[in-house]
Amino acid sequence: MADGAVSFLLQQLTALLHDELNLLGGLEQEVQSIKHELEALRVFLEVADGKEETDTSIKGCVDQIREISFELQDVLDKYLLRFGRRRGTNGFVRFLNKVGDYSFKNLKARRQIASEIKTLNSRLEKVVKSQQIYRDMHSIIDHGSSSPVAETNEYVYDGRGDALFLKEEDVVGIEKPKKDLLEWILSTGSGLDVISVVGMGGLGKTTLVKKVYDDENVKTYFDRHVWIAVSDYKNDKHFLENLIKKLAGEIKESHPQGLNDMSIDEMRDFIRVFLKGKKFILVLDDIWRHTTWEVIKFALPRKGAHGCVIITTRHNNIGNEACSETNDHVYDLKPLSEKKSKELFFKKVFKQNSCPDHLMQFAESILKRCKGLPLAIIVIGGLLATKESRAEVWDLFNRSLGSELEGDKRLWRLFSVSYNDLPYYLKYCFSYLSIFPEGGLLEKEKMLRLWTAEGFVQLKQNLNLEEVAAVYLNELCSRGLIQVAEKHADGRVRGFRIHDLLRDYITSKSREHNIVTVYNGQQEPWSNHKIRRLAIQNSIHLSIEASNVEHLRSLILSNGGMEMRLIKEFVTRCRLLKVLDLRGSPIESIPDEVFKLYHLNYLCFRNTMIKVIPKSIKYLQKLETLDLKNTEVSQLPKEILKLRRLRHILVYKYKVDDWYIVSFGHMQSFRAPCNIGSLQYLQKLCFVDADEVTVREIGKLTELRRLGIAKLRSEHGNALCSSIANLTRLQSLTIGSSEESEKLDLDYSLSSSSSQGLPFLRALFLSGYMEKVPQWIPSLQGLSTLHLRWSKLRLDPLSCLQDLPSLTYLLIQDAYFERLSFQAHGFKKLKVIRLYDLQFMKWMKVEEGSIPSLQKWEVCNCQILTEPPQGIEQLKNLKKLSFHDMPEEFVNMLVEERRSQGDTWRLAHVPHIYFSIKRNNGFREYLSLDEMCESDSDAV
Repeated sequence: MADGAVSFLLQQLTALLHDELNLLGGLEQEVQSIKHELEALRVFLEVADGKEETDTSIKGCVDQIREISFELQDVLDKYLLRFGRRRGTNGFVRFLNKVGDYSFKNLKARRQIASEIKTLNSRLEKVVKSQQIYRDMHSIIDHGSSSPVAETNEYVYDGRGDALFLKEEDVVGIEKPKKDLLEWILSTGSGLDVISVVGMGGLGKTTLVKKVYDDENVKTYFDRHVWIAVSDYKNDKHFLENLIKKLAGEIKESHPQGLNDMSIDEMRDFIRVFLKGKKFILVLDDIWRHTTWEVIKFALPRKGAHGCVIITTRHNNIGNEACSETNDHVYDLKPLSEKKSKELFFKKVFKQNSCPDHLMQFAESILKRCKGLPLAIIVIGGLLATKESRAEVWDLFNRSLGSELEGDKRLWRLFSVSYNDLPYYLKYCFSYLSIFPEGGLLEKEKMLRLWTAEGFVQLKQNLNLEEVAAVYLNELCSRGLIQVAEKHADGRVRGFRIHDLLRDYITSKSREHNIVTVYNGQQEPWSNHKIRRLAIQNSIHLSIEASNVEHLRSLILSNGGMEMRLIKEFVTRCRLLKVLDLRGSPIESIPDEVFKLYHLNYLCFRNTMIKVIPKSIKYLQKLETLDLKNTEVSQLPKEILKLRRLRHILVYKYKVDDWYIVSFGHMQSFRAPCNIGSLQYLQKLCFVDADEVTVREIGKLTELRRLGIAKLRSEHGNALCSSIANLTRLQSLTIGSSEESEKLDLDYSLSSSSSQGLPFLRALFLSGYMEKVPQWIPSLQGLSTLHLRWSKLRLDPLSCLQDLPSLTYLLIQDAYFERLSFQAHGFKKLKVIRLYDLQFMKWMKVEEGSIPSLQKWEVCNCQILTEPPQGIEQLKNLKKLSFHDMPEEFVNMLVEERRSQGDTWRLAHVPHIYFSIKRNNGFREYLSLDEMCESDSDAV
């Protein structure tokens, strides 16, 4: 991980030499010198990074380089803290500061810092010489490899091959996956078919495919059977050589003469000719590189053969790519169910295959952390099988599970293969996820903003930092290291999850490489006296009186916040902070010390009682994110306009009355200063009060991705539409009127001389009286989510919305139309419909061929609706139908219809039908249709 520390330092040095040259004074030569030395080390570090675990000499060298890089960052940041924060003052003060730069005191400070840099440069040179680093570098590069297993000359047992020799009692829950794969394999026709089995390490991909490969039906169906573990070979040429040997061995022949001298193309030609005309199955187990698939796919005959290739991989994109030219047979292997997990665990731990009652609570806690990962269950079960069956022994094991697994190493080695395969910048990003509490949601937007603020993200051509961060996130997901946990209703990803045991692993790595130290309220975190990032998940017993925190760059809170006294201590002593997240803290004001943090990029007071942002905010010249969500702040001072690097301003608060009911004006917004358009880098602005000046200023913010506008008056609608027309990068737009009776007048064209339309707008939320749908909405080709609240629409809006090609989610609330008709072949992709408070609606109809993809339909508080939509029976993909606060006659009619018609009922194909009924006592009761039908009394 020294590669990451060096790379981030080089970014800082490059910026200094480019942007801050006037601040360097006499230090330019020293900075250039160490920059050149570090650039020369990067090639070595990129390759050495994955060898730290197996080569102690390299590890020692890398550790020293990392520490020197950290110390250099400290020196430079302290220098900028002293000399850089004078910026942003008025001209006369800048003149006085310039004169002051040449004072004896400042010259002495510059000489001292120059001396520190020279000392660190000398230490770096000494490390290079003592470790003979350049000789090692050439040796490492000359023996480079293409697989994470073959990255060292020393063989490291990682346990993955054990899957080929598992006992029957260790194989549980593969019946259905095996059946599904056999159906695909045995339906293989002429030509070539490719099947991918994908999933994170430890899920049992190899085990599953081996059981399929050994199945008697497969053995008799194919003439040739070859299995090869791709990751066992150091490069693609080595892999092809051994594949040819296995193919030759299959027919009991020796491999061709001169094999070692063949080129890759010659070997691919040989394989293609060899397999042509054969009926073969080829398993390529554990592919890690796109290049490996590219190499082998051109060696496979497309015509004149009857072949099936099965690959296993942890990389979803490799699995998808391999199958893209055939039948798209990608099998995404899932974790074991709770029932199957228990079955495997009990088999492994107890001879009687059942758990004693006094140990059950510990077994369930351990299995919860395993989350259905078979290898984890087997390894942990094996460890527990050697321990006494006493509650105190199991309790201790459960509480120290992470250290137990570190001692066993089998599961840790499996994780390390995936971890070491990551490029350095992804290692930093991945390890950083340990800041999230165990079991917590990894919030997508928070991750992207934090990675950017920490400096983990490198700019790429034509992409901004957040877009590059999103690429990083997608790569971690593709590698199976994180999984999608929550989505918005329209399918957009909201958050991810990480396996608890994998989180334990990266927490250990993060601590080892000094990326993040996690404090959970138990052991004090100060054992590492130079911690750089601290994630506090329980601050109750934390104190810093006897600790050295001056090197801290990030302070991130979760689960409870921190008292003002402790906040002041941290902020006073941690002058180099870049990230300060004090969410949930019981504070009503911002400590003055915060505004002295020159390096601060990210400031969060979410879920606090902060009421006012003082004018001192102007001193945070590097601030990129200001998060004041769910606070009492309702106005930002004009001094905020001095923060020209701001990218995200979040100042809003939701007020929700019930699980679906929100009152008009439920959003608390803020008043912006007049010239808000001067913040040219803003990407997120939520939620700002609309006035004559603000709606025009918004048109200058051409980098906006998300915009929230509140309290819009009808006379400002035209100007707002003109401004929105300039926001061609906009992805999400929310607009609300000032009063429920105030017309939301947006029925204007969005075209302008510079406008390209809104090609990226995917979410639109309109709240206010409109009467009809604005004319520009039907032209939004990328729109996937549309909310129309308190619209008072008098005519059926569906005819103008039905041709939106990307619309998946539609919500309409408080409209006046009486009929709603989904016309034939309309709404091709719509998956979710929510209709709330349509007090005049009497009738709904679904014509044949309409909304074919619909999965969820929710109807709430439509008091004169007498029956479900006509034609709803043809919606074969409908999975869930919900009726809330509907009239008694409506509910009772459905219940009686279901009782009398049984399986022939028109809604019998919908698996989940629910009702919520608000009783006279104020409590809400939720019942399924089956529960209501089983009741002897009336439904309502």
